[in-house]
Amino acid sequence: MRKLLSTFIGLLVVFLTFGGFAYAYNEAPMLHEQVEAGLLPPVEERLPENPLVIKPLREVGKYGGTWVRWSTSRSWSYVRMMMYGHSPIRWEDDGLAIEPNWVESWESNPEATVWTFNIRKGVRWSDGHPLTTEDFMFWWNDMVLNLEMSDPVPDMFIAGGETALIEALDDYTFRVTYKEPAPLLIERLCMWPNAGHGERLIVPAHYLKQYHPDYSDFDNFEVFEEKMEWWVNPECPVLSEWMPAEHEPARRLILTRNPYFYAIDTEGNQLPYIDTIEVNYVENMEMIKLRLLNGEGHMQLRPYIDMSDMAMFQKNASNAGYNLHLWNSGSGTGPIVYLNWNHPDPDKMELYRMPEFRRALSLAINRSRMHKMVHYTTGELTTGTFSPNAIEFHRTETGKALYEEWRDMYVEYDPDAASAILDSIGVVDQNGDGWRDLPNGEPLTLRIDMDVAAEKIYTQSSEMTKADWEAIGLRTSLNPVDGSQMGIMDQTATFDVRDSWGLSDGPNFLVFPQWVAPIDLSRWAPLNGAWYSVQGTAKAQMDLDKDPRDRTPPREAPEPGGPVDRLQKLYDIAKVETDEDKRDELVHQMIRIHIDEGPFFIGTVAQFPRPLVVSNKMHNVPDGDDLPLGGYTDPWIMSYPAITNPAQYWLDE
Repeated sequence: MRKLLSTFIGLLVVFLTFGGFAYAYNEAPMLHEQVEAGLLPPVEERLPENPLVIKPLREVGKYGGTWVRWSTSRSWSYVRMMMYGHSPIRWEDDGLAIEPNWVESWESNPEATVWTFNIRKGVRWSDGHPLTTEDFMFWWNDMVLNLEMSDPVPDMFIAGGETALIEALDDYTFRVTYKEPAPLLIERLCMWPNAGHGERLIVPAHYLKQYHPDYSDFDNFEVFEEKMEWWVNPECPVLSEWMPAEHEPARRLILTRNPYFYAIDTEGNQLPYIDTIEVNYVENMEMIKLRLLNGEGHMQLRPYIDMSDMAMFQKNASNAGYNLHLWNSGSGTGPIVYLNWNHPDPDKMELYRMPEFRRALSLAINRSRMHKMVHYTTGELTTGTFSPNAIEFHRTETGKALYEEWRDMYVEYDPDAASAILDSIGVVDQNGDGWRDLPNGEPLTLRIDMDVAAEKIYTQSSEMTKADWEAIGLRTSLNPVDGSQMGIMDQTATFDVRDSWGLSDGPNFLVFPQWVAPIDLSRWAPLNGAWYSVQGTAKAQMDLDKDPRDRTPPREAPEPGGPVDRLQKLYDIAKVETDEDKRDELVHQMIRIHIDEGPFFIGTVAQFPRPLVVSNKMHNVPDGDDLPLGGYTDPWIMSYPAITNPAQYWLDE
């Protein structure tokens, strides 16, 4: 495998050279005042030796202002999607490029079994404490490898059935050594806005040690886990562009600029440009729409505005002083449903594992109606695939053909064919009440479990799906539940038919394959995925004497030779394969299982757009035409809008 070396973005120490002149670093007026008052060290001492350089989209911005926005998440999930500051490496250009972040450079041996990473010297936490390998090693040794702690060993650090060896070589260098190759490590380190969603990877050891049972008088991790949730604990140091300054639960979160953020623009101005972010909690999206229509916000992506609202927002744009942008969702499914492969009812589990039953459900869905009524004829009809943007669909003619075959299988609306399939497998009305029953004669109800706070496009699609299934004699109910309860149902595999957010991950299958090969404790085969997630770790042999749902985590080995077992084994081979063409071939084999034995999830409309409202006062926010793929908003591992660098947004007030 070719040796991977990162490129440095700029070589800056205390001065930048531009146009033949040297410029000192600049800082926001609010920070300069604190320096003058002796409350902060000079900006040169707050920045690393080689700062990250972020090029503004259109122009160098102005300092100041408060970005007002809204959230329906009590845990401020959408705020955590805005900032890449905790990520060691970051995706750019809709996943087409990779750039350093607080990790400045890296390299591997030719076999991709040994990776060495160099931390940017002089990066500091928001309280001024230096970032070193101690922070990474504390997360790894004292959290991940501690069996009493909730952080699992991430799959990216397992290869050949063994957990990698991670060690610090000095204060700024750490090394990861694998039993077998890990050619995808760099791409996988780009996933998520780390410490916001996904793998934590880095924590402020100097702060959290005082709450860790091994370093304090605390006898469990309860307080520790509360304290490290920085979005509700303003005293926790961060690496992000803005840091929490004030938190009022279920009301408001105020963030202010991080005086130690390690990035500058192309003229030496420390980022971010915007002083403050004010995030206001509201109960539902309709309240957010009213606020935006009144011109009260500055830039709003998540939670999303529906296409059904576009005409209203366009009509009001000039009066309220905003523009509408469209970013592509990158979704391979749109709103989906999937059946519980590990259902606690053995009769339902047997039925749900029948490909014929799932195909009948797909044929019964009137996607054309959803396309028109929910998505306003944007996007394309699909039974559900990985994101159409995935590189494996574009590198070869085989990949392109597989995408179309996967997308189009059982996509047509054919209730007569669906009914005939159900008749053929014994899902018929046996008691004369007008509803189809299980093959053993027991009543059958399809319960669509859904998050009560789901977007309108998901609830509308589920309502239409319910009507379509009932039209062919399948009794169907909608079961809205609180998001936290939905999470428990996912992890314990007690849901029935899951209404979900959709499948849109990327930029390639193997970076985050959970939808295609179950490898974690959620999605369509949760117990089997959770089983895989602990293989190669110390937890693999724990609780095996207990019922699968009583284990920690709840888990069960997949049926030998079944599709889940074969998908997991193909993934095991693919993730250590260093040859790109051979990896593609393995991915194609995985897709073939989905085509021949699926669908395992049932999609509706893919590649639909996502509207966002941008105030005329907000600058450097890209439109769809500015983005290489037009946007890729829906994969949380791609982290929108963080990938567009909100640190370079600026307000003209």
